[in-house]
Amino acid sequence: MTNAAPTPGKLIVMMGAPGAGKTTWRARQSGVQVVCLDELRARFSECGCEGNQIVTALAVGLAKGSTRFTLSRGETVLWDATSARREHRDELRALAAEYGASTELVVFHPPKDIVLARNARRSATPCVTCGYPRAVPEEIVRSMYAEIAEALPGLPGEGWGSVRWPELSTGKLDKPN
Repeated sequence: MTNAAPTPGKLIVMMGAPGAGKTTWRARQSGVQVVCLDELRARFSECGCEGNQIVTALAVGLAKGSTRFTLSRGETVLWDATSARREHRDELRALAAEYGASTELVVFHPPKDIVLARNARRSATPCVTCGYPRAVPEEIVRSMYAEIAEALPGLPGEGWGSVRWPELSTGKLDKPN
């Protein structure tokens, strides 16, 4: 842990399918440095689209760099992404460990019909520049939802400092699992 800050930081990782309420919940949080892949894609996409997958690798690299910098200062990072894949969650926990940071996984898993309805309210019109719509294709949302549902029972054993499910109506976290 040669990178550890004098006071260790914290990495809070959000996990949920598109439309699960992550970004809405995030807006109620304070005192954290937000790292959002959608916002980074929009910032570095020539068309400004959050859904532009062409710049995803760049967005992820910048997100990890920002996370490293923030954790090196002993501050808290709130990672706003789907985090559906185990290998991505493992990478984030390893990154936090490099800085002696604590970790927390915040899981968003409302009923599938709610997730699909929220995603369907997003624009399905493809961007004329990048070709990607704001709405995530339904088959991808269903796949991510299923991947997350399958992972739920094993999350407490993945090595997180805590795993929590938010009270979406208040923005507060429930008791740690």
